Amino acid sequence: MHGGSTHFPIALLLASVVFDFIAWRSGDPALRRGLQLAGLGSAVGGVLGGTGAVVSGLVMSRGEMLGSGYERLHHLFVWPAFSLCVGLVAWRWFKFLRSSQLNLGIYLTGMSFASALMMGAGYWGGEMLLGEEIKKPAALCPSPASDPADLVASGHKLFLLNCAHCHGTDASGDEGPNLHEERKSNARIAELIKNGVKGQMPRFSAKLSDSDVQALTAYIRSLK
Repeated sequence: MHGGSTHFPIALLLASVVFDFIAWRSGDPALRRGLQLAGLGSAVGGVLGGTGAVVSGLVMSRGEMLGSGYERLHHLFVWPAFSLCVGLVAWRWFKFLRSSQLNLGIYLTGMSFASALMMGAGYWGGEMLLGEEIKKPAALCPSPASDPADLVASGHKLFLLNCAHCHGTDASGDEGPNLHEERKSNARIAELIKNGVKGQMPRFSAKLSDSDVQALTAYIRSLK
């Protein structure tokens, strides 16, 4: 639902920029007026459709405003792009009856920037989706089991790169809790690594593969 609701609004926003640019350059008052109406209508449709995409995205992320990995990059483009679009379209709506070439030029510049940000959001959203798709075959056909010691060593390296800044280099706790003698099941540990804890721990599902999560779980389980 989220993926399907994003493409049409982006297309409408880009179309609105094209309509308004032609109107801005046109010397025919009647043509300019018609193109401005088309640009405004496309922009309003894009914002309304984008609202649905934002709502469905928040539902998917369980209210997480930024997240981590590709999801974070996606959101760093989404929020300024959507906010700028809403503000510009609202300003344009109330200024439309007394719009001038200067107002249209200012609006067009801002909307072009917002559209570029929205395309950036779409790019990172695609990377996030492709990252998840790439991981699926590995989950269905996992590689032969490694030596347990190698798995723990691999998990230790991943821990130092991704977890030590919160849990301490020796996993004895810092901002995050002490992980020694963890009593949770392997499945629960893996779930927490992937999905995080709202307001306490970021999710790593977009950054770590299933084999990475397995190695991290093995390392945490090895702690005494």
